[in-house]
Amino acid sequence: MRVEHALPQPALRPWIDRYWWYRAGPGELPRLLPGTGAELWIHWAGEVHLHGEAGPTPLPAAHLVCLREARWSPVAREAAGFVAVRFRAGALRHFLAAGVDEVADRVVGATDVWGPVARRMAEEVRLAPGPAEQAAVLDRVLAELLAGHHRPDPWLDAAVRLVYRRPGDVRVDTLAERLGVSSRRLQRAFPAAVGTGPKAFQRVARFQKLTRALLLSDERRYLPGAMEAGYYDQAHFVREFRRFTGRPPTALLGQGLSHFYYERLLAPRQAGP
Repeated sequence: MRVEHALPQPALRPWIDRYWWYRAGPGELPRLLPGTGAELWIHWAGEVHLHGEAGPTPLPAAHLVCLREARWSPVAREAAGFVAVRFRAGALRHFLAAGVDEVADRVVGATDVWGPVARRMAEEVRLAPGPAEQAAVLDRVLAELLAGHHRPDPWLDAAVRLVYRRPGDVRVDTLAERLGVSSRRLQRAFPAAVGTGPKAFQRVARFQKLTRALLLSDERRYLPGAMEAGYYDQAHFVREFRRFTGRPPTALLGQGLSHFYYERLLAPRQAGP
């Protein structure tokens, strides 16, 4: 297995966390645990299937996944290679004509979302000779999409950031007052912005942030972190963990990283005088 990471061009970094590349032989790909962000995958080698209750389903060569409330297990039947664009929480709406709630919690073909633009982007990525050239394609096309769909609602972006960064502390019922909008407006705006309502988004964000911290430290002792994250007690966290993954915490923690839980990427420092 080989994984590489790179930052997008500076103008895209407020909305896109990174590009990452995955190459590996046949078998299970990095599992997709529940999370608040979104990713666009473009495959250049191999066919990938998603295992679900109805059995394996082949994925489109370029597809979008966002705001998952369940664990997904993609599997490659042969050697696989793809590049993925990882959007920040709440950022996908700035690249779409429709609301995020129309694509949340399912796999959607990129051409169903962006039409000929996605088809052109996927083809150029597949023809590019290497990661640097693929990143240049993504930079160009995503900048075009951002220019065409950017929705400047500072209060809504601020609401998503507040809930995402402090999901155990922010009270959703006082968030609207803090931002100077009505509760009804906040409740109605959130699904189109992130794919679900503010309370559900808060639950997924709390689970994601705690699970990420535990996976990055390869930690099996989860109770201190769960209490600090805002869970009432051990039973509360175990119940939420089972709800999101179908398994107890001990079955997944301490077993390495999911692809959604890598360390933060930092831009290289510029040489100073």
